[in-house]
Amino acid sequence: MNGQTPLDRAAFAAEIERRLLAEPDVELLGREGEVMQVRVANQRMRIDLANVYSAYAEAPEHLDLVYSTLLRVLHEQTPARDARTFAEVADRVMPMLKPIALLNAVFERKLPMLAYRPFLADLIIAYVIDEPQSVAYINERHLERWGISEHQLHERALANLAARTQAHAHFLMTGEGAQRLIVANTQDGYDATRLLLPDLLASWQPHFPGNMVIGIPNRDFLIAFSDADEGILTSVAHQIQLDAAQREYGLTDQLFTIENGQIREYVWE
Repeated sequence: MNGQTPLDRAAFAAEIERRLLAEPDVELLGREGEVMQVRVANQRMRIDLANVYSAYAEAPEHLDLVYSTLLRVLHEQTPARDARTFAEVADRVMPMLKPIALLNAVFERKLPMLAYRPFLADLIIAYVIDEPQSVAYINERHLERWGISEHQLHERALANLAARTQAHAHFLMTGEGAQRLIVANTQDGYDATRLLLPDLLASWQPHFPGNMVIGIPNRDFLIAFSDADEGILTSVAHQIQLDAAQREYGLTDQLFTIENGQIREYVWE
């Protein structure tokens, strides 16, 4: 950066904050670490600077370009959460597994109730509009405005998740036999939610002796493994328990499996 020392994460976030405060058509609502809340064109948006900083770190001399790109995204990709018709957002509707405690938070804040359906292990399937820097939760008022049912929303969200998975998801397969692991770690916010794709999971089953077991300790991680070796099963399950408690966006330490094409909670024998 013209001989200057590259900014660390904290200094970078402070610099972006300083620049946004000078923008006449961007209202900075607050910042916690690398996460900013802004309002652009009467729309509230969440900015996670982690990816922005990664782009900057690759070429610190191009700070101005990185910032101008961020600004363009804010202006050109304002949220579509106020869309009048479902067709406006249908291609960006996605399901997302969330702890059921989210419903309590919505109720306590007196917000419109989310569109959702119960899942397993104290989880729910919520529905979101996928946006460049965040997601917008879909609530019952959206369904009423759009004139669609929760079932229609669910089916479209699953179809979008399957299409995105086929086009962009990354899976790592390591080990052999009882030591085989398959990990989804695309980091797009939907790795754990890929548990909702039974056809994908069924395609993995032949790779495992015994039963295939699946863990989703947090939003951005899904792991499939075998229960044929009790030692491996216990070890991986313990790590899943730790991750669910300690990692950001924690979900559950409950294990899952697939039976007759359906996702079920895994029961230890």
